[in-house]
Amino acid sequence: MARVLAGTPPERTSRMMMLGAVLFAAIAALLVFVILRQTDEGGSSAAGTESVVVAATDVDTNVKLTADMLGVKAVPLDQVITGAYSSTTPLIGLPARYPIEAGDQITPGKVGVEAIQDEKDLSLLLKSGQRGFAVEATEVTAVGGLLLPGNFVDVIAVFGDETGGIEKAVTALQNIEVLGVAQVAQEPVPAAAVEDTAQTLDTQAGQGIRGQRPEDVERQPGARSVTLAVSPAQAQLLAALQAQDDVQIWLSLRGVDDRQNVPTGETNLLPFHSPPLPEP
Repeated sequence: MARVLAGTPPERTSRMMMLGAVLFAAIAALLVFVILRQTDEGGSSAAGTESVVVAATDVDTNVKLTADMLGVKAVPLDQVITGAYSSTTPLIGLPARYPIEAGDQITPGKVGVEAIQDEKDLSLLLKSGQRGFAVEATEVTAVGGLLLPGNFVDVIAVFGDETGGIEKAVTALQNIEVLGVAQVAQEPVPAAAVEDTAQTLDTQAGQGIRGQRPEDVERQPGARSVTLAVSPAQAQLLAALQAQDDVQIWLSLRGVDDRQNVPTGETNLLPFHSPPLPEP
């Protein structure tokens, strides 16, 4: 090569060396691209996931986990929750601290060594998907101060004429359970105890803890709040209603065996504001 270049003009030699360098760089870049593409196509599906334990069914608070409640699923690495279990073995027999939905990854924060023992913990009364929400109350709006934990009520919203220009009353929610009145609330009770005493609560075996009315409960005519068991959407509705200055919340007591929702529409005072018809 040195013998050939010896008789070559310097400009041509420099040009040939530059072209050779460019060609070498292009070949190297092409080889790197091919290698990376093969690696991505051949190994990304296996290397990009991790096996984690997920709930196979919905699990309520304080329910001890069994093998049929759990499963192992391959999850993309960027979706793996920190601390997620990779094996079901250490989870068998542990109680759920909070409601767990089917498909949720199981982490140490969702299970405990033993069941929650605080008998006054209101969260133990809620079924999966429920929320506890307090509404403002007076003796009159809360059924004359006669409400007790465990009662069921309808929630009526009364709109003043500043809200939409028409005074009206609308039944916003029906068949809502009262968790507590002021600071007096239902008491959690294990599902097994509910079965033994044959209480008519919406509870099934193995479905966690529900509530019962305390034996020494007293009515709270001076209560300024009533806590209801509602869905997240119902909680948002109640929050929006209470945020309006011209809206008042009233509670209507249901009979002990009355759980049926009925169409109500709205009631307004417009007919009473209309001028009387002239006499014929």
